[in-house]
Amino acid sequence: MAKDTLTHFTKEESKTIEILVQKSDSIVSRDEIAQAVWGERWLKKYSDWQIDRLIYLVRRKLSSKYTVKTIRNRGYVLISSKSSIPSTPTFPVEGTVPTQAYLEYMSNPQNPRKVLTDLFSVAKKEKIIINIKHPKLILVVNSFSADNVNAIAKYLSGSEVYFSNFDSRALILHQYQIDKLGLPLFHAVFDDLRHSRLADATFDLIINDFRLNFNTTHSQNQQSMENIFRLLKAKGQVLVSVVIDPRYKSLRLFQPWTFQAQEGLTRFCFTAIYYQKLFQDSGFKIIADFDQKNGNSWHPPYRRYLLEK
Repeated sequence: MAKDTLTHFTKEESKTIEILVQKSDSIVSRDEIAQAVWGERWLKKYSDWQIDRLIYLVRRKLSSKYTVKTIRNRGYVLISSKSSIPSTPTFPVEGTVPTQAYLEYMSNPQNPRKVLTDLFSVAKKEKIIINIKHPKLILVVNSFSADNVNAIAKYLSGSEVYFSNFDSRALILHQYQIDKLGLPLFHAVFDDLRHSRLADATFDLIINDFRLNFNTTHSQNQQSMENIFRLLKAKGQVLVSVVIDPRYKSLRLFQPWTFQAQEGLTRFCFTAIYYQKLFQDSGFKIIADFDQKNGNSWHPPYRRYLLEK
């Protein structure tokens, strides 16, 4: 398949690209790739041929902006087309990283959660959904609830859907659900929105359901929204939900407030005014501001928006 097109990564390919991304611009040995792919069984499972094949497949599916170079007798390195190979490793994933307890909580349908079924239900109730153009290509950013696959299949059937995430645990859960439901147009792909490697002007609709709250700084929010704008086609739309700082007139415009809901994971939020300005400064038009909840101690206040490029 041509580069710069979206392609499904298998579980082993995802593990391979994950270790390459984690050590971007640094050399990754064949042993490190084997450990990432096969875990504790890597010595028994080790296969030079299999590693060669994984690297070959990953190279074919990467954007043309990036390449995997072979460093003879040392390993492989993932670099951008404009960079040289530095001697220092890159930084880990920015922002809040989900704990195992959070992932297990969000994966259990019996727990009180905010998931895409809630988003679509309220969008239908408030007649927001009629403003959503029928999308051919959808990107769902950092979903941690595998039943979101079911929700998209129900409310936006017929669309091709990509669930992107920087967390391999979440990708595995979503790919399992996709395979279980037999959805050939659904895919789980490794990507960090803040440094997205996906191609420009690809999607008709991007769904970011409370994922901005995993960012810890204004800069990370800017990166997220700028990449969403870049990834959207002309007139593309965004459904975004955010927990908000209840201090509406807070002077701490660019200083986040922390919150913790029933999932037990501390995250960050800003004021409603802040988010509206963030969306507009990123080039978006706010089509609708809906489902405004004041919240309480375990149900923080939040808002949802429909944006258009």
